[in-house]
Amino acid sequence: MVKRIRIRAEFWLAAAIACFYMLKSKMKGIFNRPSILLALAVMSSGIATSGHAQVYYSVRGLLAEHFSQSKVVDFQRVKLSGDRRTELERQLGEKLDRGEYIFYVARSGDVIDGYALFDRQIGQHEYIDFATFFDDQGRVTRVEVVAYREPYGDGIRSKRFREQFVGKEADSGFRPGHDIDVISGATLSARAMARAVKRATLLLRDTVLTSS
Repeated sequence: MVKRIRIRAEFWLAAAIACFYMLKSKMKGIFNRPSILLALAVMSSGIATSGHAQVYYSVRGLLAEHFSQSKVVDFQRVKLSGDRRTELERQLGEKLDRGEYIFYVARSGDVIDGYALFDRQIGQHEYIDFATFFDDQGRVTRVEVVAYREPYGDGIRSKRFREQFVGKEADSGFRPGHDIDVISGATLSARAMARAVKRATLLLRDTVLTSS
């Protein structure tokens, strides 16, 4: 009996190792620069710093899944000048908690397939980590909850709620209860997602897209 358990354990360990190297091999075609690996490491280190966080995605895994058809995923570091930061804060109606952001850029040759921003927003008491994906024109194509720390309110992970943001851009409305339907029992989380996505669209338009 003990021998059979050992054989099963060795089998599953070998299978896990094989899957890891298959995924690693696939990733090399997408994340092929030391700088992007460093950016991924920095970004991933900020996720789930709280011990009770429920983590649904890794940064690298989500990027690889969403941009699976792209030839390369690079990144662009955005540093906000004082004036630009002030203007963004005016448009958002709130202070930015930092002056530097990292946008991931997916490309196939000279064609930009899309962008992604991983960011966080305070919910009722804890931070919620979000990922917002865009097409090459700055329109939202997908929103995901990457890590959640509140004891309730995770209904915002539902596909029906998240799809309300698809197609929105910097000039769109993001008001919960008006432009975005909220979920009963998750009002503060819904507001947090709306703020995070709005901030992402404005940052993309006023930095990356403006300079390109």
